[in-house]
Amino acid sequence: MVPAIEVKSLTTGYRGHRAIEDVSFSLPQGKVMGLLGPNGSGKSTLIKTLVGLIEPWEGDVCVLGGTPREARRQVGYMPQAEDIDWNFPVTVREVVAMGLYRKALGLDRFRRRSEEQDRIMTALKRLSVDHLADRQAGELSGGQQRRVLCARALVRNPDLFLLDEPTAGLDTRSEQEMIDLLGELAADGASIVFCTHDIGCAAECCDLTLFLNRQVVTYGPPATTITEEMLNRTFEGHALVMGAEGNRLALSSHDHYEREDPHRDREHARHSHPVRGHEGRGRG
Repeated sequence: MVPAIEVKSLTTGYRGHRAIEDVSFSLPQGKVMGLLGPNGSGKSTLIKTLVGLIEPWEGDVCVLGGTPREARRQVGYMPQAEDIDWNFPVTVREVVAMGLYRKALGLDRFRRRSEEQDRIMTALKRLSVDHLADRQAGELSGGQQRRVLCARALVRNPDLFLLDEPTAGLDTRSEQEMIDLLGELAADGASIVFCTHDIGCAAECCDLTLFLNRQVVTYGPPATTITEEMLNRTFEGHALVMGAEGNRLALSSHDHYEREDPHRDREHARHSHPVRGHEGRGRG
């Protein structure tokens, strides 16, 4: 069986900025991988390269046996909230519909097909936001928007999920529900890669964890990778291990709120794209 993801000697970035360098790893099908590292470490860049939004500069990337672009219809992608222009006038139902089509023009087709509306409502129900289907997406709370974007990734029933911080902005109960959903998807045979700052979540959910700081620091099962030594190497001394219980570590990072691109904040309003499928250009 071909791996879900095979990355060999990958170097890439954006706008001339080298974000990751010489990254290699293989993810078997049906496994869950947590991607951890400080902001600025290249996590979002790696996710966007796997989706096909960023092209490799060097090295090879194989997703489900093909190129990232060839595999798009088999991939469910959930971007970070700040990659989305939430002022774009679109309903929650339409946001999820965009997971079925490569272009927003597909919305006209979606409105005429009741069976696809059923799929959309099923995805929304699974994320407990079906009651918001006809609300404007921009009116929702940050946590609700995360759930809607997850429903968009889910609606196609993909073989591979690429999720950029799916638990960000969620309260404790919603975070646990998201973790439970990841477990259900994995039990159904899906392969999953998700970025997270939550070490405990990674230890609980993941078969494999990859610690990234522009290069791979360590990769393997959580029992061997989630150690104080690896945290300090990954976060370059900026990680504070707040406590430990079994193999679950609580982490506080001094640079948690820094971004991979120092120019991104002032350019964000100009470059952010409306809620849509995989067509938006990545910048992480």
